[in-house]
Amino acid sequence: MVSTTPAAGDTQDTAGPQGIGMAVAFDWGLAVQILATPFVSLILGQDNNPFKQLKIGQPWITLLFSLLTLPLAALLAVFGEGIRRGWHWTRNIQIVSNSLLFLGGFVSLYSLWQSSKHGNYWSAVPAVILLIFSPLIAWRLSRPSTGTWFKTVSSAAARKRHGGLWPWLIAIWAIVGGVLQAIAAMK
Repeated sequence: MVSTTPAAGDTQDTAGPQGIGMAVAFDWGLAVQILATPFVSLILGQDNNPFKQLKIGQPWITLLFSLLTLPLAALLAVFGEGIRRGWHWTRNIQIVSNSLLFLGGFVSLYSLWQSSKHGNYWSAVPAVILLIFSPLIAWRLSRPSTGTWFKTVSSAAARKRHGGLWPWLIAIWAIVGGVLQAIAAMK
């Protein structure tokens, strides 16, 4: 009698990739945060202006800051797209960076503790992102099935798997997370 159920080791190899959506949302969210920060600063009336010495109006400073940070935001957006498309080299960078960010998240606990004494709980946003989502992304991307997927998938097949409504839903998560993080950084 031949068994039709897969062996325990086989299920992990045939399982799909894990953590792709979280990683893409994380990267795109960072890009959104970078792009939103000057505008959030303008809306909230924050005066943490790195260009005060230029003595130009706030709208021009916002535009200048946006233009200067645009390359970094674009780089993060392309990197997130690389994860979505299954570019092999992006996986290891994402694992290492999220692991390091997790360790840095412990520093955010001190900030959360200090700001909570004054009734400001916005520091919880980066703490949750760094201490919960970063290690989860690193762990899920480090799964053997995800490693196999990144080694064997073509960019076209990865786009097909993570296409349709998928990127739009991830973009919504990225926008919400990025704007919340930009507000938290201003508070």
